[in-house]
Amino acid sequence: MCYASDLTRTFICSSADSKQKAMHEVVLEAQLAAIDAIRGGAHGMKVDAAARGVVERSDFKGKFIHGTGHGLGVSVHDPGGIRMSKDMILEPGMVMTVEPGVYLRGYGGVRIEDDVLITKEGCKVLTKAPKDLIRI
Repeated sequence: MCYASDLTRTFICSSADSKQKAMHEVVLEAQLAAIDAIRGGAHGMKVDAAARGVVERSDFKGKFIHGTGHGLGVSVHDPGGIRMSKDMILEPGMVMTVEPGVYLRGYGGVRIEDDVLITKEGCKVLTKAPKDLIRI
């Protein structure tokens, strides 16, 4: 049996301006806050709130328009989610994505997504790609 993975990084085709850098920094801080909140027995809504709170306290308030993560397994979008609209209890052994993002209509967006294994004490980040804003 094959299992899926899901990974997102943000690339830019020129030098990043200050707004692009700020967007990336806020999204990275939001992702790290969510990862820090994950552990077996945690409520998905509280993990989502940890990420969403970072964005809501920034210049990008209201621009995080989806859930923080979803289940991952045999399909890329397995059941379960880390979002404000569903209070799922995270259990050790679950694999979830953690993928906050900020999106500005007519300008662009940033998403940083990793896959994590839920443990009793926290989580193990399974993806190893750098999280830097990448210039191509």
